[in-house]
Amino acid sequence: MDGIRPLLLTGSKVSAAATNEDIDLGPVPAGEMWVLEHTAAEDETTAITEIRAGIVRGEQFAPLEDQESPAAGVLYTVPDPFYLGPEERLRVRFVGSTSGDKLKVYANGYARPLG
Repeated sequence: MDGIRPLLLTGSKVSAAATNEDIDLGPVPAGEMWVLEHTAAEDETTAITEIRAGIVRGEQFAPLEDQESPAAGVLYTVPDPFYLGPEERLRVRFVGSTSGDKLKVYANGYARPLG
């Protein structure tokens, strides 16, 4: 198909405090759709309460997958693909991170034009 291009997205941050931290990938440009076939996340530093992954539409976060009690340094892989439309973002929320935690998100798939 014409116009399809591969995507390899990464995001990272260091947690600023004992709180929930979000990493967003996107937004999807107007006129495109993203299919994220593989998404993974980890807290390299500390075991946390939960990792939630989902889609942000406007200001609404819709979590679609979660992993309770992920261990430190273990890569959590989302089992299903995400389909994102224009202006949507992938969000991974790290629940219960502590100050100084190294948080990482990885996603790959493809972008294709709409229409």
